[in-house]
Amino acid sequence: MEQFDLKGRKALVTGGARGIGASIAETLARAGAQVMIGDVMADVGQETAARLSTSTGAKVGFVPLDVTQDDAWASATAATIKQLGGLDTLVNNAGIEITSLVVDVNGDDLRRMLDVNVVGTLLGMKHAFRAMRPGGPAGQGGAVVNIASVAATIAFPAIAGYSATKSAVDRAPCWRP
Repeated sequence: MEQFDLKGRKALVTGGARGIGASIAETLARAGAQVMIGDVMADVGQETAARLSTSTGAKVGFVPLDVTQDDAWASATAATIKQLGGLDTLVNNAGIEITSLVVDVNGDDLRRMLDVNVVGTLLGMKHAFRAMRPGGPAGQGGAVVNIASVAATIAFPAIAGYSATKSAVDRAPCWRP
């Protein structure tokens, strides 16, 4: 498989400490991008950044990021721009799934999924667009990739709440600053 050339790109990957996010961060780094991992799991995120930096030779850093908090996004975006020298790619990957049959749904669990999966995605878009638009601190344009799920379009037992949140992400407005 031919690899993409992303030399010169500067990316922030949310939920990048492990799992799909770590794989996305690694793929971007192997393609030549500089990568900032944003996650609530600081120890794991720092370990992943160090491992990827060593294994890929790319500049890979870590920034603490609770995607549900507007001020955390402002700090993470500013830190990414400062440490990488810009920001032109955001991968909104952070997400949580809390399994429950509809008849057993806990309102607090549903609100938590909405907060992380939907609000977190839209706050990320907000801060990335502000940074990437002309006159913004990164100001060179870029792209935002929102990670949804097949669960957004197919009903699975015990994840109706998760499916609803990923459907919202799947339908999020797209715009390239």
